[in-house]
Amino acid sequence: MSDSLPSSCPRGLFSLLFSLAFTVFSITPAVANNNDPNPPVTTSEQLMQLREFIAGYAQNFVGIEYRHGGNSTETGFDCSGFTSFALNEFGIKVSACSSTQATQGDEVSLDAVKPGDLIFFGRKGRIKHVALVVRNTEEGIICVHSTCSKGIMVENISTSKYWKPKIMFARDVVSTQALEKCLLPLPGECEQQNDLFSTAPTSEQMPDCIEESQENICQSIAPLAMLDAPDLAALQLFNCGSVIRGLH
Repeated sequence: MSDSLPSSCPRGLFSLLFSLAFTVFSITPAVANNNDPNPPVTTSEQLMQLREFIAGYAQNFVGIEYRHGGNSTETGFDCSGFTSFALNEFGIKVSACSSTQATQGDEVSLDAVKPGDLIFFGRKGRIKHVALVVRNTEEGIICVHSTCSKGIMVENISTSKYWKPKIMFARDVVSTQALEKCLLPLPGECEQQNDLFSTAPTSEQMPDCIEESQENICQSIAPLAMLDAPDLAALQLFNCGSVIRGLH
């Protein structure tokens, strides 16, 4: 996996990709419904699409090694450095420290977590680890996270003998910021913001890695596709095929 993955794309590519995705997403229902050629795309649908983009993008870094205090592809990532990096690429600003991330956004029940939400782990009330939700399924909560033993990986934390006992709570850091910062492409409601996806310097790094033992019995699963729909393979013409790989 290339260490130069994020820099291989223009700074505004994710904004362009996200907007084009919604264009396709909003046109598709019109083809199937001749009675309503211009069906409205609701805010909740747009928000879910943003969430899926975040979760899909994060999975492109599976395999990068763990690095204490790391927050880039050049250095590797610790758990909170990785979640901060993935969210920041889409304009969602959170701390690079897991204990601070645990106070940001709004708490959400584990049963109701959605792609892009953060799940926190720990012992005796102390935050030790954080993961980003990929999907909430009947089989369990699928997350992508940077682990000490295996680096960035995707797995079902609900069936993990190691992670499940350490789950503490979840937080939604996406919804409020997406609306307040006008990250959703709602025509007429928000003015286009410049440098929307620029990454500001992060706060001081803090240790936040659970000391994983060699007996860590986490069953890894193959990374899920970045998005189920729409098919955005044509966007590879922007020379960013590595970022949107798997869109086919």
